[in-house]
Amino acid sequence: MKRIITLLAIAAISVCAFAQQQECPAPDHKMHHERFQAEKVAFLTNEMDLTVEEAQVFWPVYNEYSKAADEAHRTVMTALDKIRKNKDLSDDEASAAIASLVAARQQETALMAEYTEKFKKVLPMKKVAALFAAEEGFRQHLFSRFKAGDGPKGPRVPGDQKGPKGHKGPKGPKDPKEPKDKTQK
Repeated sequence: MKRIITLLAIAAISVCAFAQQQECPAPDHKMHHERFQAEKVAFLTNEMDLTVEEAQVFWPVYNEYSKAADEAHRTVMTALDKIRKNKDLSDDEASAAIASLVAARQQETALMAEYTEKFKKVLPMKKVAALFAAEEGFRQHLFSRFKAGDGPKGPRVPGDQKGPKGHKGPKGPKDPKEPKDKTQK
């Protein structure tokens, strides 16, 4: 039954994504985004234990929320980038940049409150709470995969010292049993 719900949810997300006709800069990015969305739908559906009926009314509201949340998050990241890139801000400029960041964070919080009310209209409160826990669980899942090297370009090949975005990781011994320092035994 869960497989049917998951497949229906994935199909709904795919149809919504296609209907929005979001232009992505590269085909790889679009494919990665679609794979990410499908994985997120499956994860949330499973964690929230949605029925078919619940999934049908929940996903359109969630897609709307997700789009608005992404925009709000971009606003936060823009404010943070302004602070990060300008190390020599005057006190007035720093104050304005922090005010912008605080306002962006408040926008995210207000959005969460607004959509909590909308989610309560289509799901029981227990499942609304499960949604927010599942979203955090999905972020942790992605972070652990990223740490393990399973980034956008796929899993790391054993012996490959390059990490995400081409950064080299720490050099270690080629043989895990071989000590780093030849003087150690």
